[in-house]
Amino acid sequence: MIEENTIVKATTIRRASVAGLAALALLGTTACSAVNLQATTLEYAPSDGVQANVDNVQLRNIALIAAEENGAGRFIGSLSTSDGEPAEVTITVNGESFDFSVPGNLENLMLEAEENETVVTNIGGHPGGMVDAEVSVNGTTEPLRIAVLSAALPEYRDFLPVEVSEGELTDHLYDFPEHGGGHWVGVDEDGGH
Repeated sequence: MIEENTIVKATTIRRASVAGLAALALLGTTACSAVNLQATTLEYAPSDGVQANVDNVQLRNIALIAAEENGAGRFIGSLSTSDGEPAEVTITVNGESFDFSVPGNLENLMLEAEENETVVTNIGGHPGGMVDAEVSVNGTTEPLRIAVLSAALPEYRDFLPVEVSEGELTDHLYDFPEHGGGHWVGVDEDGGH
């Protein structure tokens, strides 16, 4: 006959074992965040352009729209101030400097707006790449790498600062519908991307 104390001890041991295994499982699932980079903690530009903060100015989704290497490119994106005070901003790309007056009252200066159209004569790079720039605000100057976006993308064609035919924008692209439903892929004559 089994004594009552033996049953109580076995039940207590089982409960302690289950609690211990549960604690180990919990530690195993949460310990990953202690040693692995968490993507949700990274700060990044949630659009195609880049973002930066220089002095009290916030640059958001800044990019240049261009059709060819070392061609003209138009700025898109927005500038605003973090403190509601107006600011004067200078962005320099490939030796050309452009001045922007950012309004106060937490208003954005939208570079896509027709009245703010600003064109770099020679971007010093190619669509799909990045170009070096400098941003100056209130005597503070910082380097910035600006994305150059291709006007081959329909959503950017209206911002292209030069007249280019549809063929000139897209003839170098091939449609491969058998590989994912018609994604456009840029391929040069040697078969590279």
